[in-house]
Amino acid sequence: MTQKEPAIRSYDDDIRHSSPHALLRGLGLAKEDLKKPRVAIINTWNSINPGHVHLDTLAEFVKEGILEAGGLPFNFNITNICDGIGAGPYILASRDLMCNEIETIMDGCQLDAMVLLATCDKNVPGILMGAARMDLPAVIVTGGYMQTSYEIDGSIVDGITIGNSCGAVTEGCMTMEQLEHQMDIACPAPGACGFMGTANTMCTLTEAMGMSLPGNATLPAISTHLKITAREAGRRVMELWRKGITARQIITKESVTNAIKVCMAIGGSTNTMMHIPAVAAEAGLDMDCWDVYDQASHEIPLLMNVRPTGAYTMFDFDQAGGLRALMHEIQDHLNLDCVGVNGKTVKENIAGHKTPYPETIRPMDNPFTKDGGICILKGNIAPDGCAAKQSTFPRNMLKFRGPAKVFFSNQEACEALRAGKIQAGDAVVIMMMGAKAGPGMLSAYGFTSELAGTSLWDKVCLITDGRFSGAAKGAITGYCSPEAGLKGPICAVRDGDIITYDVEARTINVELSDQEIAQRVKEFDREVVYYDGFIGMYQKTVTSLKTGAVLRPTGPRKS
Repeated sequence: MTQKEPAIRSYDDDIRHSSPHALLRGLGLAKEDLKKPRVAIINTWNSINPGHVHLDTLAEFVKEGILEAGGLPFNFNITNICDGIGAGPYILASRDLMCNEIETIMDGCQLDAMVLLATCDKNVPGILMGAARMDLPAVIVTGGYMQTSYEIDGSIVDGITIGNSCGAVTEGCMTMEQLEHQMDIACPAPGACGFMGTANTMCTLTEAMGMSLPGNATLPAISTHLKITAREAGRRVMELWRKGITARQIITKESVTNAIKVCMAIGGSTNTMMHIPAVAAEAGLDMDCWDVYDQASHEIPLLMNVRPTGAYTMFDFDQAGGLRALMHEIQDHLNLDCVGVNGKTVKENIAGHKTPYPETIRPMDNPFTKDGGICILKGNIAPDGCAAKQSTFPRNMLKFRGPAKVFFSNQEACEALRAGKIQAGDAVVIMMMGAKAGPGMLSAYGFTSELAGTSLWDKVCLITDGRFSGAAKGAITGYCSPEAGLKGPICAVRDGDIITYDVEARTINVELSDQEIAQRVKEFDREVVYYDGFIGMYQKTVTSLKTGAVLRPTGPRKS
């Protein structure tokens, strides 16, 4: 996007600016105030999302930093939906709505720079996309994670626990009273869920990309250091403005590649395979992010022992040195010349940050697994690819052959599981869940979490053209591209068809001939149902998953 020259960027005597300046003086601003650069504090705060209820406090610290550094701050709130509370097509669509809101605010109000605050699954990528699109001086503050709760025996109770316990209740291994107790203690404080789900993965990758200050990603929401970081972000954005450093000078092919490699090392969420390509697209980068994921999965091993892949929490990750210690371990595979919002290179930022706790962050020569956390499988079900979080696969499920059981919603699959209709050795296929047909990349988390709490979790695989939670574990493959709603070949699968995959060989197939697949695709009679309102507009403009499921108009795009 071509950066526009603001009409009212600073005070001057041009009579054409009299009206807007009069309105700004109505805020109590003086003539001298209007000579300062105008900085947006874009905040995803609301009072329904526990991950974000504290962001209004952090915004005040950002404001202090901007004022101290000579800027003129203005507060804005934008859309934010909690993935755990919300439902339906709006979850992923809200990401792109945030990006569009940021464009509307920055161009519509003619502002000079921005500090953006977010914490959770879709809003962190949403603000990253907005920063990339606008290409103005920008710093991101991620809001930290909630404290971890423990049972009296020392076992962790968090969002992962609740999902798994639902399956245990279904099997009769746990009572509802026990589940109610866990629900009471699972989320004890503000912040994102305290494991390496999508929220903390995206916070980590934001720092890896250089768009947040070093150390920000692994700070607890209640940390005093997070407030200090927020104030410093306000100061730093002013320094970026003075030097003319914009978001696209930080979000580059090299920094995005660094972030993907970090994702492999931490066993990060597969949802990044929607979000990182979207950020790259908004930054105008010509790169095949899925190809980078595939290459990185062979290059970077899994080094992190953090839930859901491992045993520890995000706080343990922070105590082990955080992202800088992790990047220090994989530095030979990173572009060390990338510069972050603090004005320093990766090499400078990670110098001396070797972890003191090698059981939390393993060394390169002693990884948890030799391959990275995510890999790309391809075959006649998913010719463009699909994502497998191999770090959570049961070792006995890395290679599979079994009959398909086909469903067209998460609910259908859950009901079949509860009714005992899914057996060991089955390949559960849930389709029509993609960005266009879902719409909005519906999640199979309900099914995967219940399955994880049963004795079938290491005996059944899932294949879907939808997404699944960063907290999910098991033999799960998602994001099959092209999706069934676009008549991708996954729509050819029927009950009883034999599904095969091999994680090490990076293959996934249905045992049908090309002719059989083509005929079944032609006969597939489930059409995409188009919604009214915003979701209908979303469906008509959303692009393929491989390109980030970003929104693009059908006509020529004006810069």
